Amino acid sequence: MELYLQIFLSTVAIAFGLLHLILFIYNKKLNANLYFSLFLFLYALNTFFDYQASLATTIYNEYLYLRIHRFLFPYPPIFALLFGYTLFNFKLPKQFWIISIGLILSSIPAVMEPVHYFGYSQIFLIGILFESIRLYFQAIKHKKEGAIIIFLAFSFLIFSSIYDVLLDFNVMEPVYNLNNGHPFGFLMLALLMSIYLARDFARVNKNILEKERETKNLELAQKLLEEEDKRKTKELNDARELQLSLLPNCNSHIGDYEICFDMRTASEVGGDYYDYSLSEEGELSIVIGDATDHGMKAGMMVSIIKSLFLARNEKMEITEFLNNCSRTVKQMKLKNLYMALMFIKIKNGLLTASSAGIPPFLIYRKKTNSIEEFKIKGMPLGALNSFPYQIVETKLNVGDTVLLMTDGLPELFNKEKELFGEDRLKEIFHKFANLPITKIVDKLFKAGEKWVGSGIQNDDITFVSFRITKNLIR
Repeated sequence: MELYLQIFLSTVAIAFGLLHLILFIYNKKLNANLYFSLFLFLYALNTFFDYQASLATTIYNEYLYLRIHRFLFPYPPIFALLFGYTLFNFKLPKQFWIISIGLILSSIPAVMEPVHYFGYSQIFLIGILFESIRLYFQAIKHKKEGAIIIFLAFSFLIFSSIYDVLLDFNVMEPVYNLNNGHPFGFLMLALLMSIYLARDFARVNKNILEKERETKNLELAQKLLEEEDKRKTKELNDARELQLSLLPNCNSHIGDYEICFDMRTASEVGGDYYDYSLSEEGELSIVIGDATDHGMKAGMMVSIIKSLFLARNEKMEITEFLNNCSRTVKQMKLKNLYMALMFIKIKNGLLTASSAGIPPFLIYRKKTNSIEEFKIKGMPLGALNSFPYQIVETKLNVGDTVLLMTDGLPELFNKEKELFGEDRLKEIFHKFANLPITKIVDKLFKAGEKWVGSGIQNDDITFVSFRITKNLIR
């Protein structure tokens, strides 16, 4: 009967040990499975040699099996403790090392004299038992997953081991002639660990299903976001194409003027605006504007001013036009959306200009090789219903070059947070003022690109530049 019990216990222990070893091989982060499999393998060996000693027919064989049993005796409880610490993510305490070293050292004399000195090992085994109880109470207190089931599983083994120790020290008599209690404790351990594993697998499978559901939801959300991004990108591209269609082409010549319009937007849809018209009488009207934002809202403002320019610029004086635009924008209640605008007219060589918050315009005088700056103060369109906009007039001669701009380049920052500034812009304009108009504008844009480097252009940059090609003064 004892032989069959030995075979049965060893088989169960080895089977569970292989199961946990396989679990560790497939997920090496879970060291708890490795420690539990080592506990089971060593327990199976301990059980085997313990029963072999009881079944031995000679004193020599009995002592041989007992010595092997005493040598292996410390390690199953040590690995059982390691299993618990690792499973519940507890740091190894000092008492673990003291008890483990004591258990291993006390087994040395027990190997030499397996009967008389085995009691010393069992003293340290009691320490292991109490440390196990403390460990599992801590796990239950901290509400660790599966702590109660594993505590119950090891409790049966602990109590059966205590029963065996008490029998070995002759503290009590066998109950119902049961001289070895640990087989029953181990069977309960195996049963409850089976329940724990089944519960753990169910929990893992549930988590996997939830993760798969979350992954599918994330994939669906990602697809929806991608579709939304595509839709928004298409809308922005359409808006950009619409805005660019509102702006004139960069003609190299208009009438008696060499001229260039150009813009670099900070986003898909810019907030800068430029336009012109040439009357039958030869009067050239030019506007350059800068909305207080960029993107879709600024693009809407550009459309509004474009409509007003086409409808009324030739019918009104400059200041009348600016006030009409400002009043119209304010009545539309666009909140904090305004438009800075400069409006100039050139007829018979006389330039007349007014500004609603646009940076100064520059004139390169070919005759004196000098730069003149014209600063005109004024409130942006939409801020007030009416404002006393100033008028500036100046004569233009053949070869004089005019540069209108928004504040994109003068207020451009580099990576060191340094401002490009108006002085640097004037120096570049003066240096290249005798080049063709398109080359001048290109030099200014390249200077801005070099200045910002790998940084970000945070505002639209726009230039309108022109030069009189023949004497228009009459």
